Amino acid sequence: MTVAAARAPVSTSRFRIRYATRADDSELRALMRRLVIPGDISVTFEREPNFFDACAIHGDVQVGIGCDLETGSVIGMGTRSIAPAFVNGAPRDVGYLADLRLEPRHRSGTLVARGYRFLRQMHADRRVDLHTTVVFASNRLALDTIATGRAGLPRYHDMCVVHCPGINVRGRKRPMAAGCEMRRGSPAMLDEIVDCLNRNNARRQFAPVHAAADFRPGGRWKDFAPSDFHVAVRGTRIVGVAGVWDQRRFKQTRIVAYAPHLGVAVPLANAMRRLIGGPRYARTGECLRYACLSFVAVDDDDEAVYRALVRAAYNDQVGRDRVYLLMAVHACDPRLRVVQEYSITPFQARLFCVSFEDGAAAVAALDSRVPHVEAALL
Repeated sequence: MTVAAARAPVSTSRFRIRYATRADDSELRALMRRLVIPGDISVTFEREPNFFDACAIHGDVQVGIGCDLETGSVIGMGTRSIAPAFVNGAPRDVGYLADLRLEPRHRSGTLVARGYRFLRQMHADRRVDLHTTVVFASNRLALDTIATGRAGLPRYHDMCVVHCPGINVRGRKRPMAAGCEMRRGSPAMLDEIVDCLNRNNARRQFAPVHAAADFRPGGRWKDFAPSDFHVAVRGTRIVGVAGVWDQRRFKQTRIVAYAPHLGVAVPLANAMRRLIGGPRYARTGECLRYACLSFVAVDDDDEAVYRALVRAAYNDQVGRDRVYLLMAVHACDPRLRVVQEYSITPFQARLFCVSFEDGAAAVAALDSRVPHVEAALL
């Protein structure tokens, strides 16, 4: 019998944490491809063909990486982005923490704590006193470590559940009447669309502050055009908007494995979808085919208008190569009941407000507005 030799502890001195540059792009993309987010559906979140170009939708982004000095490979990473958002109804810069990744063999060491010390160095610029982050409910490792208030980590304030369902795209449904005309967006309508977004986003915590330039070619919202908006018009006034954003040219979700009970069900579901003419579910190794319902705003939270916009966006997906229309709706948002009228594939996450010592007062000052999360920015 062969006895395995005990693995010698890896010295932390062989690792360096630093800011990433575009020279690190291929290593970052490789890390995203090989690190799996577990769950009933295990996936990788990938950023092909360019990691940094994909990150730009989050705003001004800083990327911290952990490098193995012996092999030269990137073994961990995290991003911090800063962008304008509404807080208590007023625009201000807010940070967003995302893409925390670490090779499994290094998770029991000190690299997580070292990574957060590096984040504190990023925060030394004091550009923001509030950060948000979203942790998927299936990611127990993250929920059981970074979000538990361990010594040396910033404070994670639980802002409750965010529902991130995929509306299952099947056959067309009857258009909904809402006492308004449904149109497609255009460059000529862009200023009014942005005005509608901002006046309604101000009612929701952490919703983006928009500028018309964000939606023009070369702007922040990559691969999104004014024509991707569905617009509700009453008289001469825009009273609601909803965008459909296909990000697959720069941001992908790949299926790594299905849990056994789902692995059996997928072929059966695909057989049914062939009969009804719907697109099939992704097999292991394939990327999900989806678009995000994004940039949704409705005057006075008129449920009829919201329902009509979601229906218009849904019907526009029928016949396209998309299985899901993904959304993000906070558990306290009354609009959630409209989403639940559809056949959905459920998925949940938790929203956290993250603060260092100087951010405690900012968190305490948050009022009762319902938080907002953009599915396309997850």
